[in-house]
Amino acid sequence: MYGVNISNVHAVYIEGWLTMTALPTIVDQDTWQAELDQLRIREKAATRELDAVAAQRRRMPAVRLPEYTLKAEDGSDVSLAEVFDGHSQLITYHHMWTPGNTWQCPGCTGLTAQWARLDFLDGYDARFVIVTQTRSTRYSPTRSVSATP
Repeated sequence: MYGVNISNVHAVYIEGWLTMTALPTIVDQDTWQAELDQLRIREKAATRELDAVAAQRRRMPAVRLPEYTLKAEDGSDVSLAEVFDGHSQLITYHHMWTPGNTWQCPGCTGLTAQWARLDFLDGYDARFVIVTQTRSTRYSPTRSVSATP
């Protein structure tokens, strides 16, 4: 391992890898404050622009979806509208559950294992479902599992 300092860039070579770390210029407090003030002006402008983009996204028109049928936990057909179960919002998680595999996606399994209490969603008029490729009997009965056709 060795390092070199070229201008304000510090390069370090470690076991076949060259890494560059930019080191800031050292200045007095007034200069630093002036640069921070200028940066905050740009940050505020960026925040306002992102807020405007988000507002425009919320005003986008809706599209009527075609009839879509899923398989419910009990194997019966259920329409996408029925999956909402009377709520105005539906939150879905696509669990990469592969039919016939003993071991499933560890990321999905670890993440969904943490969702034990979802009753707070009622206050947001939202329902949560997990969508998989096949019916799963490994989920808690408090969770909804729908399978794609």
